[in-house]
Amino acid sequence: MVWDGKMGDLMASPLLLNIITAVILLVVGIIVGNIVGYALRKAVDRARIEKAKGYSFFRLFIAIIKWSIYILFLNLALNQLEVPQFTNWLTDILVVIPALVGALLLIIVGFVIAIYLKDSIEDSKVEGWQMLSNIFFYFVLYVFMVFAFKTALISLDKNTVNLLVIILTTIMAAGIAYWKIKRRK
Repeated sequence: MVWDGKMGDLMASPLLLNIITAVILLVVGIIVGNIVGYALRKAVDRARIEKAKGYSFFRLFIAIIKWSIYILFLNLALNQLEVPQFTNWLTDILVVIPALVGALLLIIVGFVIAIYLKDSIEDSKVEGWQMLSNIFFYFVLYVFMVFAFKTALISLDKNTVNLLVIILTTIMAAGIAYWKIKRRK
């Protein structure tokens, strides 16, 4: 190939440019994910959380953040390739993962808030505090579970998700009632 002062045939190929850009995006995603993971690990280590009971939760949270960054850059790289059959299929799959991560985070946040409210009510020692704390606990868990469920099923239409929420609510209510009845016997 002789240089003619213009872009060579090899570099003029849009597919080759897209492949190079996709590889660069993947490398940048790996680097950014590792840097963010390292920074979060250092922050957790500085806070001396490793001796606490919830240290494994923080390790899980760091892994979720790191892999979310990897998936984001993988999705960007796949979109850069512009191979419709391949990218559409993988993009549909990759959309589910952040939705599941978001749902998991909602469940964790809901559980933390429910425990905090239950403990706060129990510390108040008002009349009927046990029943009230349980009602708050299960209500907050239920609300966050519904939001998490809707987040996880974001790719489905609204009516289907609402029907599934009603079914889930019925199953949860029956399970809690059964557990309460069995516990009293």
